[in-house]
Amino acid sequence: MIPLYPAFITLTGASVPGILVMPRAVTILLLAFLAVVAVLWIVLLVSAPAEPLPTVPAVAAFVCAAALAAALGFDPLGGALFVTILAGGAVWHATIVRFVRDPQTIKTILGAFVVSGALASLAAITMVLSKTPAALYTIGHGRAIGTFVVPGELAGYLIVYVPVAFAVARTGLGLRALAYAGVALGGVAFVLTFSRAGWIGMAAAIAAFVLLRRRRSGARYAVAVMGAAVILVALAFNAHHDPSENFTRLSIWEAALRTVERFPLSGAGPFDFAHVYPIVRMPGGEPVALHAHSIVLTIAAETGLIGIAALCFGWWRFVVALRGRLQPETDLARVAAAIAAGLAGTWIQGLIDTVTVVIFGLWLPFMALALACAGDGRRESALPAHAPPRVLASRIAAVAVVALGLVCAFVQTASDAVYASAASPRSVPAHLPQQLGTRWYAALERVAPLPFVEEVMADDALRRGDLTAAAAHAARLHDGALRSDLEARIAAAQGHDGEAIRLFLRAGDAEAVQPFVATWSQRGRIRDAYALELRLRDRLAADETRPNALAESWWRLGCLATQLGDAREGAADYERAIVLAPLNTKYLSDAGALAQARGDANGAASYFARAREIDPSGATLDASGERCPRN
Repeated sequence: MIPLYPAFITLTGASVPGILVMPRAVTILLLAFLAVVAVLWIVLLVSAPAEPLPTVPAVAAFVCAAALAAALGFDPLGGALFVTILAGGAVWHATIVRFVRDPQTIKTILGAFVVSGALASLAAITMVLSKTPAALYTIGHGRAIGTFVVPGELAGYLIVYVPVAFAVARTGLGLRALAYAGVALGGVAFVLTFSRAGWIGMAAAIAAFVLLRRRRSGARYAVAVMGAAVILVALAFNAHHDPSENFTRLSIWEAALRTVERFPLSGAGPFDFAHVYPIVRMPGGEPVALHAHSIVLTIAAETGLIGIAALCFGWWRFVVALRGRLQPETDLARVAAAIAAGLAGTWIQGLIDTVTVVIFGLWLPFMALALACAGDGRRESALPAHAPPRVLASRIAAVAVVALGLVCAFVQTASDAVYASAASPRSVPAHLPQQLGTRWYAALERVAPLPFVEEVMADDALRRGDLTAAAAHAARLHDGALRSDLEARIAAAQGHDGEAIRLFLRAGDAEAVQPFVATWSQRGRIRDAYALELRLRDRLAADETRPNALAESWWRLGCLATQLGDAREGAADYERAIVLAPLNTKYLSDAGALAQARGDANGAASYFARAREIDPSGATLDASGERCPRN
């Protein structure tokens, strides 16, 4: 079932960064089936005799934190699905911890996992080699995806699967041939994902497994594995990746930190980062972001400090329980070590990527399975008890936590009110008066005039039409992109287009400059639009971390040059865009069309052939998005 989990994202209403091979109706049926199974497990858990389950309360704490974040978030319905799936994982975890004890049951579970992973890997390999579906092949730039929506999801799954299958193959569980086949298929599929974060994560998983199995002599092998992975990633850094996208995560990470500043207590809500991204997006940042491209930042932005605290508590309890149970030399202990190593690898991958199948389908059940493979818990209970906490220190810590919580609640409530118009009508923030946020931020400014406070107040004043107050707050910010962008918006609101353009360029906000270019072009002021686009290109070229925006600017210059009758310059501009973004079929298609118009049949055929290689279906060549006007 786990390889089908990524399909659940379609039920959130969020944009999907890939192609789903499973119909929506089947996805709903799968979710309903899992809900029925979860209910049956709950009945079993409730009817069974009570006994200590050390990690279950910690796992439940994260579910509760997510539920609180969803209830207070910007889109409660999207968050409700997150909580439902996460709660199912918690029930799965509790069921394994409570009932999975004997080796035969563990063997059955491991056998099912090995088979399903081998089939998922085979499907991914077959689909990428056959370029089917063509749209999936195109979006993935020829990388293996299978049923996992994006390559990183498949890579995250295999970071756990391959070490576990290898460990199973090395045991006496009677699954050797099947497990080795799974290792082979999983290894091939994993390489074909070309996931840079995944490759580093897999190396970390292998290194962790070596350290766990060879605690005295494994360090040098672990270092060698990590070193080899770093070299491999460096050598194949742009393989099946568009190099223009190499820096896109930087602005998204910064936006995630800005989300935590504004919504520190319980975050914006599960699956709601995309909802608030336009609010926190940096000037010149990526136009769209579905998540924070980091598990830690995504959880912090969507569930706040409460979610981070619950997450850390859950993993701490798991590590303590596993250390207490792990037997040194048994077959199942080897499997437990492989699971732990795989989970560690997902954390390394997750530092720079958000992999939903890991959070929902792997973490909770495989934490429990690792404990089941490690032993029955008698060694854990035999460990010396922790020293009793110091009463005074505990009270001071409790007071500090409460005080921090109150401050975070104050800031988040104020932000919810200020940005109430961006929230779903069914949400708590949507029912808060905007004036409340204005007053509370004014009070916060008197106590702590932090930069983000001044920025929020300037943005709030600007949206209320109080340009004088907006200018006053913007003037208190440090000179930089944020201040320039705010001052540009103020100038635009005052009707001072020239000043607004100058300041938007200074801020590097290409998306804000584009409406001026488009408007002038539509009104026949092609030469003025071309001159402005040249200024934008120069600004983007000075910022070496925006190759995707620079490529887009070169493409627009090619369009405008062609409209001005300078086909030679237009062709050169298109080629510069293609050099920066060689996998962009829009650039290749327009370059081919221009070459065809100039009578360069060979050049046109070359461009179109490259575009067809990237997109076998030809769908993106005929897409209805932004294209150059044809004369």
